[in-house]
Amino acid sequence: MAEEFRAEELIFLIKKVNLQLTAQLEQRLRGEDVSGVQYYLLVYILRHHGQGTYLTELGREIGVSKPTLSVLMKKLREKGYLCFQENPGDIRKKKVLPTPKLMARKGEFLQKASEMEAEICGVLDPGEKDQLWKLEQKLLKAFTELEQPQNRQEEFQREKDFAAAQTV
Repeated sequence: MAEEFRAEELIFLIKKVNLQLTAQLEQRLRGEDVSGVQYYLLVYILRHHGQGTYLTELGREIGVSKPTLSVLMKKLREKGYLCFQENPGDIRKKKVLPTPKLMARKGEFLQKASEMEAEICGVLDPGEKDQLWKLEQKLLKAFTELEQPQNRQEEFQREKDFAAAQTV
């Protein structure tokens, strides 16, 4: 019984950490025209895909469904931070590229994100960071193994709900 109770506490603790992290993104990174989540996505693109990437690749890297990512990309394109380049070989594949507007603010975006990351992650020593990384990877692997094809629709709905919550 006690072990089940601890599992429940652990699950709620993970949920609290996730909610607090999202709140910190919104509080510290929210810009005049972008949400904190959008801001951090732009930072990820600047750091890892300055020459562009495809939606499918980006979604796989950050763990977001293609529909959720498409909504985020559309909003960031409308705000002038990203543009799309069609693939002549396959018009369904669109490469996401940073615009000159985003590149002009690159230093500001990266500095602000680095400061937030240092403050949040600074409470952990290097060994704790490594341990947390390994534990998170282990949990993500377990989630992947638990997924079944019939759960894909539920996952899509969760991502859709998350995206809707982030755009409010």
